[in-house]
Amino acid sequence: MKKVSIGFLLAIAAFLTLSVHLARAQNAKEIIKNVKKKYDQLQSLKADFEQEYVWELAGETQKLKGALYLKTGNHYRIESDNQIIVTNGEIVWTFSKDNQQVIIDHLRATEENPLPKDLLFKYSEEYTPHLVGEELVDGKRAYVLNLVPKDKEAFVKSMKIWVDAASWLTVKIEQKDINDNLNKYWVRNVEENIKLTADFFNFQIPEGVEVVDLR
Repeated sequence: MKKVSIGFLLAIAAFLTLSVHLARAQNAKEIIKNVKKKYDQLQSLKADFEQEYVWELAGETQKLKGALYLKTGNHYRIESDNQIIVTNGEIVWTFSKDNQQVIIDHLRATEENPLPKDLLFKYSEEYTPHLVGEELVDGKRAYVLNLVPKDKEAFVKSMKIWVDAASWLTVKIEQKDINDNLNKYWVRNVEENIKLTADFFNFQIPEGVEVVDLR
């Protein structure tokens, strides 16, 4: 019986490793494709969210909980204990309950502050997805993907997302920026295609609060 050469075994191992990497790359693209398809089919969404922001320089951690409402046309409403942010797709109102102040501005999306729908659903050509594996999030199976920015000077230098394997909804996000600050989001209790009126996304300014109009 002839001995199998080490070189042949290494070649087989290299081929199998390459095959696994190619399969994972293909699966990552398919997962992102399904997430985008899910987003395109959604007319509205309500969910509970939790955010944890770790400020690296100061060594501080900030936590926030609340409710998130989304509707087609860049409409969203974010409600937490001390703040309400509302936009009708053109104008955004930010109401601070602690300061009793409303700031009004035009809706703008930046890399540092993406729109909620972009954060949850839209992973564009700016990122290369890599499938890491699977984990349980709140007891449900989720795909774990690393999103690597193609631009080496991007503000968000790394991102990891967890996509529910059944609903194709993003249920957890981790972002690290160029300053090593870590931003984490959890999305729970999602309700799809609920009825949300246009008035819900136009903020009614309470009497007696300070109004700062930046338009």
